[in-house]
Amino acid sequence: MPVWEDEPAKSGSVGGAAAAIAASFNTKDVSAMASGAKEMLKSARSGGFRVSEEAAKPIREVLQKHVEEVERMAHDFSLLALAPPALGHHDYGKRVAEFQLRATAVDPDSPAEVLKKLRQVLVDADKALEIAVQKYQEAEDAAASSVKSRQV
Repeated sequence: MPVWEDEPAKSGSVGGAAAAIAASFNTKDVSAMASGAKEMLKSARSGGFRVSEEAAKPIREVLQKHVEEVERMAHDFSLLALAPPALGHHDYGKRVAEFQLRATAVDPDSPAEVLKKLRQVLVDADKALEIAVQKYQEAEDAAASSVKSRQV
């Protein structure tokens, strides 16, 4: 049984978030989403799809809320990296604390790194919708201009 020299690590929302992220996402999944978001962005820039502002608005609001949530979780993980768990000053406690730091905030498959990539996916999807709205408006303006010029 370990002997705690300091206060034991506290569990909290970050631990729960880490478990949820670990169960839901990994680098491979987020990389696939990133690829899709990049393609969506490329398609929007080339005019491959357009969407009205009214149709895009609720989607963009949800994306922005998710970006904020991901940023909060990433911030929590950065705090974990700054303050390793108080597992004692003995060798075992130090090794466990180091492992937890790597596993939660440093390794490429760590929740902190996955969150960074997920945030970029959300930002890219939002940017694609922003561009698609602009393209839609440009097409609407061109159509309206064409109709006006024929009525003269």
